[in-house]
Amino acid sequence: MKKHLTINSLLLGSLLLLPLLTSCDFNDYKTRIQEENDYNNPTGNKAVCLAVGDLYADMYPYTIHYLEGEIDPKDPYDKIDANNELNLKLSLYAKEGLFTEELVGHDGDKPLYRYNLTDEGRKYLDKTWWGGTNFCFGRIVVDKIDGVDNQLQGMRMVYFYYHMENVPNWIKNKDIYSLYPGYGGLEAAVLGDRPAPGTHYYSIQYDDSLKLTVGASGHYVL
Repeated sequence: MKKHLTINSLLLGSLLLLPLLTSCDFNDYKTRIQEENDYNNPTGNKAVCLAVGDLYADMYPYTIHYLEGEIDPKDPYDKIDANNELNLKLSLYAKEGLFTEELVGHDGDKPLYRYNLTDEGRKYLDKTWWGGTNFCFGRIVVDKIDGVDNQLQGMRMVYFYYHMENVPNWIKNKDIYSLYPGYGGLEAAVLGDRPAPGTHYYSIQYDDSLKLTVGASGHYVL
């Protein structure tokens, strides 16, 4: 089973709490959510990070390999499928100039390629959040608030629409962004042809103020 996860890695420990807002204060929510996104993405180039290989190590240069065999039904992680997807990602990113691609041999009739980061690829590389190889981009710009949900006890969810700035051309390749279905708004965000949906989740504090627990900027997409 293909495993796609979205990991929110927001560093919010020092984020100042803003006053409690009512469900009617849509303009104030818009201002607050914009400030929160910019706080967690001060460069305007790390709203979204896409995993490309090992999250916890610098794995490049990397030579692909092929996995075959039966899948262990007790193992929730399909290693064969994940390896095939990594090989495909590397090939597609190489076509966009983010990796070099060198034929170094064959495994039977299957080609073996070695990949390394190009200078262009390193421009989008970010190792401060997880340590592994990932390409980051974009700044979220809030367009409008869509609604406020208080159904969960002690939690408030604010729904909004946004567009994204600083979007590189390589992520607009459908063959690439379609490999990351774990982030539902990715296609809308990178193409910009329609508003992208977002949600900020807040815990309600003892004094009725709100503390951001999960936001839009800082998504790590596998």
